[in-house]
Amino acid sequence: MRTTDIPRADGRPVPGRRTPRATTRVVATAAGVVVASATAVYAIDLDPDGVHLESQWTTGGHAWLELEDRNVEPSICFVWTNDTPEDGDGVASRILTTAGAEVVDLGTGDQWMEGETTGCEIPRDDAYRDVFAHPGDYVVEFRVVEEQGTPPTPPVRSLPLRAASG
Repeated sequence: MRTTDIPRADGRPVPGRRTPRATTRVVATAAGVVVASATAVYAIDLDPDGVHLESQWTTGGHAWLELEDRNVEPSICFVWTNDTPEDGDGVASRILTTAGAEVVDLGTGDQWMEGETTGCEIPRDDAYRDVFAHPGDYVVEFRVVEEQGTPPTPPVRSLPLRAASG
């Protein structure tokens, strides 16, 4: 016990002074609030690092999407892996309904290198919210917009999106 924590003669704490018991209660309460907050986040199944979706391309390979909603403006980042494009190809990507209507333009990704490309895009409206709420109603598509001396590549679509399993 520190000298500032010495109680009065009657055993009550001096006003404005902390006792070890009071300090312990404050720390325990604060720890409980932190644990309860973290538990609440995981209980409603929110990933503390964004919301992740995935799918497979109909021609092989994988598609991953992540909603980075902690930014000042939310962005959707993606990683595509597929053997169709050639190194150096540029691709444009978008999210479509399963019927084929465009919902979110994901812009142009980095150059295709070693079987994959990545990119991020800030959506122009709130239509992306339904994609992450109901992923099975949507697919992603990329098309090669910059050919590196290769034959034209038709657009490549995914199977319906689903929540990523971790």
